[in-house]
Amino acid sequence: MKIISFLGFNNYHETTYISYCGQKACKTPFFQEALVEFYKPEIIYVMLTKTVETQIPKGAEQTNWSALQKRLGADVRLQAISDIPERNSPEDIWTIFDKVTAVLDKGDEVIFDITHSFRSVPVVALIAASYLRVVRGVKIKGLLYGAFEAQNKETKETPTFDLLPIVSLLNWTTATDQFIKTGNGEELASLLHSSHDEAEDLARSIHGISQGLDLLRPMDVMRESANLPHFIEKTTPVISEFIPPFNMLLNRVKDDYSVFGLIQPEDYVNNAKSALLKELEMIEWYVSKGKIIQALSLAREWLPSLLCCYFNLDPQIERPNRYQMELLLNGGRTPDKSEESPYLEEWQKIPKQKRNKLTNLWAGEFNLAKLRNDVLHAGFRKNPKSAEEILGQTWQIIDKLREIAKDWGIVDPS
Repeated sequence: MKIISFLGFNNYHETTYISYCGQKACKTPFFQEALVEFYKPEIIYVMLTKTVETQIPKGAEQTNWSALQKRLGADVRLQAISDIPERNSPEDIWTIFDKVTAVLDKGDEVIFDITHSFRSVPVVALIAASYLRVVRGVKIKGLLYGAFEAQNKETKETPTFDLLPIVSLLNWTTATDQFIKTGNGEELASLLHSSHDEAEDLARSIHGISQGLDLLRPMDVMRESANLPHFIEKTTPVISEFIPPFNMLLNRVKDDYSVFGLIQPEDYVNNAKSALLKELEMIEWYVSKGKIIQALSLAREWLPSLLCCYFNLDPQIERPNRYQMELLLNGGRTPDKSEESPYLEEWQKIPKQKRNKLTNLWAGEFNLAKLRNDVLHAGFRKNPKSAEEILGQTWQIIDKLREIAKDWGIVDPS
């Protein structure tokens, strides 16, 4: 355990510091001495400006640094980090940041003591804590503040506050932002999983949505998203006890992902149109997030699923159901005329303009099936399209899908 602390130029008065958990007490003018009593660290790094290190405060007999060394010299390794800037310029802030990060190694456990810090240092410590957690796997065990101004005037006891939940809020915010912007919910699910037993269902749901979006499993996404509002409602009061703004973060998640929710999406008798609508929303979501491969793959599958809905067929069955619908999209017969779809006659009764929008998107002007294959084969084809062409055509395809959905009654009933 390491502690990084700051020492100021005040003439500190003796008080009884009470540990954050309220179980220990230490009478001292220096909060660093209380930290040694409470946490038994291996070493304390003390950040010192030149003034603090070399000058004596008014009314004192020695520098604060000398006094602290005499009180703690035999109890803990005490190491100065000298030449901390006394100004507050951007360059000075980066100097402090570098000095803080320089003393921490991979996997260290550390407590930041900001009791006697100054100006922007608490913010620097907060950012450094978040940075080190990511790049070096440093475990932040506390962001402590000995609140002398909150001293009980009768008992002369001074409380200790742990501001670590502020760092935790950064972690929760970053993980939530990642899920909302990219669909990757693994970090958010991990935080939920390790936070409280009541959050386990929500963690599994977010993991399921994230995995389903990544691996193109729209039915999984619909099922998990349908459970999302209930799990969020159950989890929010628990997590909000130590992360008060948590409900606002989860409301963003609910707003963005509950739109995909559908109970029993595989029930093609009752939910076929609803499932198609949710899939279309996912296709648009994929494009908005720059996930063009997934968007084209799901769009390609959406057209046979639409015809399965029209003919009241289970879209989860590849043969004969999806095969026959793809045959219709290709003209209703195999190229050698050896096979004809049993649905061809009924298909031809559909107004020609309505049919043409599907076939034109499938294999005509836009050739969605070929475009999807071009992308999935990584351009290793004759005359592959450029990335710019693929992106432009994808947006055109989205517009055509919206038109088709409207023509075929795949619309939000509300």
